[in-house]
Amino acid sequence: MPDNDIPQVPQPDDAVVGKEAGAQMLAAACAARDAFYATLGAVDTDVLAPLVNPAFMGGPRWPSLRQAWRVIRRADTIIIASDGLSDPFEDDDDVFVPRGHLLEVCIEAPLAAFDGQPVQASWLFDVIYQVSQNVADHGSIDLLLQRHGSVSMVLDVRDAPAGLEDGEEQVGVLLAQGASTIAPSFDTPYGAVMLLTVTVLQPAELAFISAAADKAQSRRDLAAALAASPTGHWSVARRPAVIPR
Repeated sequence: MPDNDIPQVPQPDDAVVGKEAGAQMLAAACAARDAFYATLGAVDTDVLAPLVNPAFMGGPRWPSLRQAWRVIRRADTIIIASDGLSDPFEDDDDVFVPRGHLLEVCIEAPLAAFDGQPVQASWLFDVIYQVSQNVADHGSIDLLLQRHGSVSMVLDVRDAPAGLEDGEEQVGVLLAQGASTIAPSFDTPYGAVMLLTVTVLQPAELAFISAAADKAQSRRDLAAALAASPTGHWSVARRPAVIPR
């Protein structure tokens, strides 16, 4: 077959071609995300990023390769949010497709949970770091959210607080879209990006999901019960378990 007869894979209507066009798309996407994060609180100037990109050591690759997290400070809490999962995808032919994985993830906790230590040294940063990497590795968490309403994971958390791990020495988390003080999505020039809020679960709450015949419904019930609880979506190590009735 002649070269000019090789079928071409169609690109999305909003894809752009070329490094310059891709850089402009990335800059616009980052500006929209930065503007949204600024509505949530005071955003630290410095980003949190690994010294060596985990993708170079066998870890999952993020859409633009760049991996980072933002620290957003509120009066009584700190939010740690991923910063790059919704970057435009770039392929080997310099084709750029906006909105990446179509989502970012965040976790919010009271100031006391950080015990005065740097955010990046806390167990909470390890949680959001691992969730972010799992999202990048899976690639279609947005579809699971649309189908089931929420997603749960178990993680091997470094320096997890006493009493938070289950019998397998793992920590459960629930990912849901939207919270009382965190919008479920934000706009970019290329469409909306979901923001998933991560809540660390008590062992009994993780067991409630594991034991349920309909796990999707159990996660939805748990998300609703957490939203109605005194701590809501906050990740708090020591709190009463919320078990839906």
